[in-house]
Amino acid sequence: MNGPRTLSLRIALAANAAFSLSCAGVLLLRPDLVANWLGFEAILLLRAIGVGLMAFAADLIHQTTRPRLLTWRALYASVADLLWVIGTLALVLTFPSLLSTTGVALLLAIAAAVLSFGVWQLLAINRAHRAPNGSNYRHCVSVAVDAPAQAMWNVISRLGDIQRYMPSLRSSRILEDRPPGVGAVRMCEDHAGKRWGEECTRFEAGHGFDVRFLAGDPDFPFPATSMVGGWEVIPRDEGSEVRVWWELEPKPRLLAPIMLPMLAFGVDRDFPGIIQRMASEALTGREQGTDRTGEASGARLLPLPC
Repeated sequence: MNGPRTLSLRIALAANAAFSLSCAGVLLLRPDLVANWLGFEAILLLRAIGVGLMAFAADLIHQTTRPRLLTWRALYASVADLLWVIGTLALVLTFPSLLSTTGVALLLAIAAAVLSFGVWQLLAINRAHRAPNGSNYRHCVSVAVDAPAQAMWNVISRLGDIQRYMPSLRSSRILEDRPPGVGAVRMCEDHAGKRWGEECTRFEAGHGFDVRFLAGDPDFPFPATSMVGGWEVIPRDEGSEVRVWWELEPKPRLLAPIMLPMLAFGVDRDFPGIIQRMASEALTGREQGTDRTGEASGARLLPLPC
């Protein structure tokens, strides 16, 4: 993800990196001073922690400067911050006599700062995934392929055939054998036996379609109160771009900063391969969708807002 919605998250990650680098510098350059503050000698341990903080800060800087910001990486940074806080509290409560009064105060102050960075990042993740309407949450992926737009549309528009390109699905079909179009309902089932329906609400030949997930069904497997999505095919100078998007109201909403990065991780990992399988068939005109090994090399995940 990128754009204005990710600015707060980039700032939070950069601030966390600066704080971690500062702490690492003190631990590596003056471990004796820190040991004196804490009240126990552990020079090698303090230097090891400093090296770990340097690596953590480097990862945060890498995240912050990427054109496409990955919220699932920001999520595990927040998890690491939370683990630091838990570890600090466990140390202070389990070994109260090990530390000096100054050491306890110092560790608790650092833990409070680390906790603030973790919470800041979670709030920024929440904002980064907010849909333009402000009520639902959104994730979108853009993939460039070599196949022309019309050829890609000829494959993507066959709504009931999605299982041929998506290895996680056991089956997919359109109910009542209706032709693809508004009102058609696609039923999908994965290999774990989870089933869900998607009703087509927009079908623009040559361009794209939208679906409404039947979230009201009693066996709807996803933790969402409502969920919609869509596919778009966009011509490029060479080949085409395929955009796939989802908007949902998570259930419960408080878990949005966790659920949406997990959704983003799965989508960014799987969909370039799915779209490349479609592109292989679009380019050759043959049904190659069942060949599920090594197809993703021609798909390029684009760092574009969508």
